[in-house]
Amino acid sequence: MFKLKKDLLEINALELDDTLLSLLDTRAGGNDSEVEFVNEEGLVRKFKLNKEERIISGRGIKGFFNSYQAEFLFVESSPTGGWKISAPRKMPDRWAEKIIDNPAAKERLETVLKAMNGLNPGDQKWFELYHQAREFVVDSQENRLLCLPYLRDLEPYEYQLRAVKSAIDRFKGRVMFSDEVGLGKTIEAGIGMLEYIMRGLVKKVLVLVPPSLVNQWYYEIKRKLNQDFIRADEPEFKKLGDQAWVQNNKVIASLALAKRKSNSDIISQINYDLVIVDEAHHLKSRNSVAWKFVNNIKKKYIFLLTATPVQNNLEELYNLITLLKPGQLKTYSNFKKNFMEGREGIEAKNVPRLRELLADVMIRNKRSDVGIKFTGRQAVTTAVHLLPREQEVYDNISDFIREKYQQQHPVLTRFVLKNLQEQMGSTFSAMVNSLATKADNDQLAAADRQVFRDFHRQTLQIVESEAETSPKMVKLVEIVKDFQDKMLIFTKYKSTQKFIVKTLKQNGFAVAEFHGGLRRKDKEEQIAYFEKKAIVLVSTEVGGEGRNLQFCNGMINYDLPWNPMAIEQRIGRLHRIGQARDVFVFNLVAKNTLEYHILNLLDRKINMFELVVGEVDLILGDIEEKENFGDLIMNAWVHSPAVADMEKEMDSLGEKLLENKNKLLKIKQLDELLFEEKEKV
Repeated sequence: MFKLKKDLLEINALELDDTLLSLLDTRAGGNDSEVEFVNEEGLVRKFKLNKEERIISGRGIKGFFNSYQAEFLFVESSPTGGWKISAPRKMPDRWAEKIIDNPAAKERLETVLKAMNGLNPGDQKWFELYHQAREFVVDSQENRLLCLPYLRDLEPYEYQLRAVKSAIDRFKGRVMFSDEVGLGKTIEAGIGMLEYIMRGLVKKVLVLVPPSLVNQWYYEIKRKLNQDFIRADEPEFKKLGDQAWVQNNKVIASLALAKRKSNSDIISQINYDLVIVDEAHHLKSRNSVAWKFVNNIKKKYIFLLTATPVQNNLEELYNLITLLKPGQLKTYSNFKKNFMEGREGIEAKNVPRLRELLADVMIRNKRSDVGIKFTGRQAVTTAVHLLPREQEVYDNISDFIREKYQQQHPVLTRFVLKNLQEQMGSTFSAMVNSLATKADNDQLAAADRQVFRDFHRQTLQIVESEAETSPKMVKLVEIVKDFQDKMLIFTKYKSTQKFIVKTLKQNGFAVAEFHGGLRRKDKEEQIAYFEKKAIVLVSTEVGGEGRNLQFCNGMINYDLPWNPMAIEQRIGRLHRIGQARDVFVFNLVAKNTLEYHILNLLDRKINMFELVVGEVDLILGDIEEKENFGDLIMNAWVHSPAVADMEKEMDSLGEKLLENKNKLLKIKQLDELLFEEKEKV
């Protein structure tokens, strides 16, 4: 589209705007080259182009252009090699009545389109809008992604872009992203989602993830894709009640929360444009509530994300594919007869044909195919002894928690008591406020309030000298000094963060701080400060989400999350695609504490810190599906008054983890068999 400037027509010339000049210049020769135009009646005229004067001129130019009343005209290539000119078409009178009955909607639509109709003189804004809109035009033959200029802090790899294009063009939005762990399935799904949104094909989105990944997805989408989602566990969401699922177009929820009957009944009535399920191997059973829930959702597009579509047997693969494309593998009995071998169902036959069927619904990138290599990572665990007074208080509070935990107290709920135990594993500073609050709680019995007052007084005495005497803090300062490079320090609690920051600054370190309470501008400033000047970044769990800090290769777990996935997410801030150096993980833990048993279990039994990125979730397997890992640990702790009892409980859990780890080796062999030939995406 170009602007028709008639001022020079009286002297047989037409002034060119930037659009028409640049278009004509693509075919023009020298400064006085000839350009052919044809109008809607088929009239052909040739005019001379003067690029320096920015005009075309010649006989008949006045008659050719003067008949147009519109201020803006369309121009396109003609079959003869010239340029075809046409005016914007006007809509027929009372056209809206034929397509819409709603009076209010009709009035609004008529108002908008009347302003556009014919692009009348003075409609400069519509002209500008037209050129902006052209950037969003998608040529089906071009295979271009509109969303790429709008990604933030994200430079996708070529294999990821190919995967997104295939998901949209070849798989028509119903696809399983099954890249090997660590290759960025979430990036591919996120870009695919954004592309659909920008093309106007997706408005209502539901993202279903494990509970431990809700925040990570939320922050990644917000920061890198500039999309505002709401989490289903947020107070603003909950206060809307049942209508929350209907009114919010972009929701992130844990699968565990969404599949509850009170929620699933509502969700199943909503028409979603896109549903994304991360860690989709949790939908491996057709008989599970989760599988039936996702299968019943009304959805136009669906992305399933899993690095291991098979965890135990090939039936799980069948179940996942059926969610995407029912009938792709026919009936289960047919699938079992044609593709499954042996009693365990972990051996495949007719593999070439099975590969062909999977290639119709799956995208699978492997490290060996895309040239991505992960650096190594090394873990060093330092166990310190609490000071005698600290150990005494720790044991007394733990015994009190054990007693109340088994009573199922109405005020001191299991959730409250578990939080107290976790806070104490960080610093005594982290639990001071919690103890004070409970000491003043009128809903507690007088005896219990007195116990909390005593605990609060004892803890305050420890806190007064904790910075100078805490064995963990002394060791932390020593590690930072010896590492002689940038260091990321993680803690769960804001009070512990303040404690660490104050101590490190007193020891002469330049320290950046990062937590969820900072404004976006402050967050950017703190990351920049860490990258350019500060030697240490102290971050809380929330603050670390969605931030990749590959310029740093050292991290310290000052306190230890009870869920292994949370530990893995911390490490993942550094150890991921783009990290050029080996990553060093330092774990600080006090002996004779609950955290010491957890670390001993994860490090000794399954060598968690040496696993490939993403394998932790696979080893947890069905353990987490039955009960939260942290709850398993807490139950073991409260039922183990003696150290030997706790060791026995941990050994039992460790054997299950080890069994899952060994099973993972078999799954990898099947994976190689099914996907040894790279699907072309």
